[in-house]
Amino acid sequence: MRKFLVYASFAGLLLTGAAARVRAASPAGAVQQAPQNPEQATKTISGKVIAIGSNGTSFTLQLAGSGTDTNNNTMQFQLDRAAKVQGTVRVGTMVTVEYAQQGSQNTAVAVTAQG
Repeated sequence: MRKFLVYASFAGLLLTGAAARVRAASPAGAVQQAPQNPEQATKTISGKVIAIGSNGTSFTLQLAGSGTDTNNNTMQFQLDRAAKVQGTVRVGTMVTVEYAQQGSQNTAVAVTAQG
């Protein structure tokens, strides 16, 4: 029992020393990076679906209030694998899209049909 306590105390000291050494190795005031992409911030937008990709995992949205000029007022989305789609969505359906921007790609995480 005594040996166990001695070894446990020794192991604790080693671990404390290793932690102190790691902490000393990083310069004071150094900025530590946050974990990579824990929860990506999402945005929400509404509009009318004007095209759906042939595989059903992408679509084009004409932004609400953009009238008939579809060239400058559209956004393209890829559906996330775990995306939640509520209601029936087809060309002409008004939808609200919750999405995240990943580089130049908009990834839809939720699509809700309106009306």
